[in-house]
Amino acid sequence: MYTYALNLGYGKRTDVMEKYEPIQAVGRGAYGYVYLYRQLSNNKHVVIKQIPMESITTEECELTKNEVRVLAMLHHPNIIEYYENFLENHTMMIVMEYAPGGNLYDYLRCRGEGNLLQEEDVLHLFCQLVVGMKHIHECSILHRDIKSNNILLDRSHRIVKIGDFGISKILSSKSKAHSVVGTPCYLSPELCQEKPYNKKSDIWALGCVLYEMLTLRRAFEAETLPALIMKIMRGIFVPIHPQYSAEMRSLVHLLLHVDPGQRPNIHEIISNPLVFPTIFKLHADLGMVRCVSRPLRLSSVGTRTRSSRGSEDSTDREKQDADRSVFLEELSEKETATEATAAMQPSAVFCLDPCGNVCRLPLGHCEGNVCQVAASKTHKAAITNLGQVILWKPPTDSANLDNNDEVLLIPTILKSPSSVVIVQVACGEGFIACITDRGILMTSGSGASGSLGHGSTNDVSQLKIVESLLGVSIKQIACGTAHVIALSADHQVYTWGCGDNGRLGIGSRMMQLWPKLANVDDMLYQVVDVAAGEDCSLLTTSSGILLASGSNRMNKLCVDETDIAGFEILKQIEDVATFVPVCSRPLSNNKICKVAAGLDHTVFLTDAGEVFTSGKNTSGQLGHEGSQNPRVPTRVMEPVSHSHVVEVACGREFTVAVTKECRVYFWGGKGDDPESDQSNHSVREKIRPYLLDLPLNAERRVAIASSDSCVVLCNKF
Repeated sequence: MYTYALNLGYGKRTDVMEKYEPIQAVGRGAYGYVYLYRQLSNNKHVVIKQIPMESITTEECELTKNEVRVLAMLHHPNIIEYYENFLENHTMMIVMEYAPGGNLYDYLRCRGEGNLLQEEDVLHLFCQLVVGMKHIHECSILHRDIKSNNILLDRSHRIVKIGDFGISKILSSKSKAHSVVGTPCYLSPELCQEKPYNKKSDIWALGCVLYEMLTLRRAFEAETLPALIMKIMRGIFVPIHPQYSAEMRSLVHLLLHVDPGQRPNIHEIISNPLVFPTIFKLHADLGMVRCVSRPLRLSSVGTRTRSSRGSEDSTDREKQDADRSVFLEELSEKETATEATAAMQPSAVFCLDPCGNVCRLPLGHCEGNVCQVAASKTHKAAITNLGQVILWKPPTDSANLDNNDEVLLIPTILKSPSSVVIVQVACGEGFIACITDRGILMTSGSGASGSLGHGSTNDVSQLKIVESLLGVSIKQIACGTAHVIALSADHQVYTWGCGDNGRLGIGSRMMQLWPKLANVDDMLYQVVDVAAGEDCSLLTTSSGILLASGSNRMNKLCVDETDIAGFEILKQIEDVATFVPVCSRPLSNNKICKVAAGLDHTVFLTDAGEVFTSGKNTSGQLGHEGSQNPRVPTRVMEPVSHSHVVEVACGREFTVAVTKECRVYFWGGKGDDPESDQSNHSVREKIRPYLLDLPLNAERRVAIASSDSCVVLCNKF
């Protein structure tokens, strides 16, 4: 294949056409003809747009070059794929993907008057246009000719492909276009007034196409051009049939707002409550949507090649529908059984404060039983086995309570898009992150630290997809106070947010607004679990080797190099900006299966059920009196040392361990407790772990999470 730069030099390559066998003419473009060919090497159908260079003007020649330039930049399952271009007898040949289903305009006209599409089918097609347009706009490209004629379909009319980039424009940062181009019926009001325009004009054209799919007619038509311009300027169109929902009709009016400032951008369209659930279905049905602005290593789970998406036939669709029906039946049976079990054994969620006091959190009117919990300084959350997210918040009038009044936490159900099942939640300071059953990551809350992963520090009030990870199946998430770690199904680690102390493990201490792939050698380490402290990140691997990055204050990450006996520090390290193996003996002689990090100390759990701690011990949070060298990790004292521990958690100045028999041990305590002094005797009393009286079911595992000021735990259901 010859590169774009070479081909535009007009070098002759008369032998390239030997790779293709002509079949028939399929249409005519603005400056040439389009033919259907068969590629001899793989028997695949392609289309070749043939433009005679000697018979077109200089301006038309530049438009042809522009089309090739734009096509070469775009790589997306909902955009016609570009293969190559070359000169053949003074004719520019542009080889592109073939869409056997024709264009959307012909498809809609063939339905006949009154045979309207179902709203679900309209959304299915429209949302593909949205994600395709998102890719175009993120490449700083204006299409400028979005219309039903330029939207192509596969054979089953289920997959759309945006095509014809002949008059597209590549924008520089924050620039606007001025030339009046496009098909008159799809011109935006600002184009009609010859005003500068930007991506919002493409949004207007997208609204025109949506209207066309709902009504089988164009939104703006008139007998004369002046009359057409007047209709567009006033935003006058025939009302949409009432069979469509009010939300759908409202979306059309939003896209066709005459004021471009009032029109949503492409990201706001994706976040629309009507559009949002269908985006999830597309992610599962059509394959993973890639984001070339942030190159990622995509998961191999459930993916198909772009060529197979483009040539999918009805037989494949029927097989997928059959498989999906079987899956839904099995899922329904499992949910029925789960609900029956949950009704007999209700959840109980407990919260421990820094002094070891226990309170039971009310569950409100949640559906199902709690199976996972999360905690931070600002949030306490849980997930039920039916996919609901519970958030506990203090009452709004808690500030007016007397000092003697107990402030109870009020449970609320987090509103999530319909048809979205959330399976994991994690909490940071002022924000939360959720994973759906399809491996899609969503975040909301404060974006001040860049921890939302949306490319900015803006706050987000409702759960929003982290779009740059749409092509990755996320398996697990962990949040520090101001950063996030995500683990994919293929064991890749992504981090973003505050980069102080090197906590992101990417070699940089700068803030990251987008998820960035951490440099972990997957030939040596297969990451199976992630954890985050306030200023550090930790990765558990399948081999039991623990990887750490961030602040190593008082050797809390155990990355100091020690001698063979583990008593002397050979090399003292204060922080690390990349993930390195934990190497401090005697901890490094054990296989680590779980870890939890506080501000000044860390607790490690081995595969043998033993607990080690390292870091500061000002409040007895290490569970031992320490060795001669305070930077050496040490095993927690009895009775924990005589127990088989399965879960650990820690706050700023306390630590919790849960045994196999569901006994909960607590040690350490709040250092600024006014009723306790910080004498050596007081700290010595806090060091020894003591048993908490918690009514947990010993036959079930425990879900546990902690922040600097609390621990939340319950039996898993």
